[in-house]
Amino acid sequence: MAMRTIDYSVKENVGYIVLNRPEKHNALSFDLLDDIDEAFDMAEVDEEVRVVVLKGNGKSFCSGYDLQGSYYLHGSREGLEWDVKNSLMTLRGIEARYMRIWNFPKPTIAQIHGYCLAAGCYLQMVCDISVAAEDARLGHPLGSGGVSSMPLWQMLLGPKKARYLLFTNKIIDGIEAERLGLVSEVVPADTLDETVAQIAANITESDPHSLFYGKESLNMHQEILGLGALFRYHGQLNALGRLRKKS
Repeated sequence: MAMRTIDYSVKENVGYIVLNRPEKHNALSFDLLDDIDEAFDMAEVDEEVRVVVLKGNGKSFCSGYDLQGSYYLHGSREGLEWDVKNSLMTLRGIEARYMRIWNFPKPTIAQIHGYCLAAGCYLQMVCDISVAAEDARLGHPLGSGGVSSMPLWQMLLGPKKARYLLFTNKIIDGIEAERLGLVSEVVPADTLDETVAQIAANITESDPHSLFYGKESLNMHQEILGLGALFRYHGQLNALGRLRKKS
């Protein structure tokens, strides 16, 4: 099945997965989430691809889940009345999508411009390397509060900075995001493409088997520290929070 919301291409051993809902700032709809899955499946089996760049068309990287329809907000295309089982199972599916990218067997680079909010910020957090434009806008406006389904905030930023951003709903630019450790590197917007292309090219020069083994060891280190359990725990609390209105 042809992907409707992703542009996928391969050039010089780099696979490009480009979110393509520019009119919606690449908000994560049902179709876009399904197409992301398919694109990563394609890049995984393509032996020509040694590194993947995840980026967005239009004015933004990704503005988060689509409020009009997404697995995270609605469970299925038909919608759900949340109960304990389907809320927990829905969040398991969301967790699996995060972990799919986190455990992807090839290096991944997020190229960030414009809005990179909520689940959009989660996408870049589960990539190995994130490069942001100086004027990018990153953060998680939780609104009324609740439990984030993403456990990497405190791991990447430390408790003080993570809690500050989450509790205040503060949105920061790329410069601040790099200073806090939310992204790997920040560059002027007009050099973003060039910088990411150079990083990807440097990675393609390494032996792909060594890259795979190296990433496996780094990810296993995080598993020993309990990352997998943290993903499940955050998903459980997030899921159960959906039942508050029924009580």
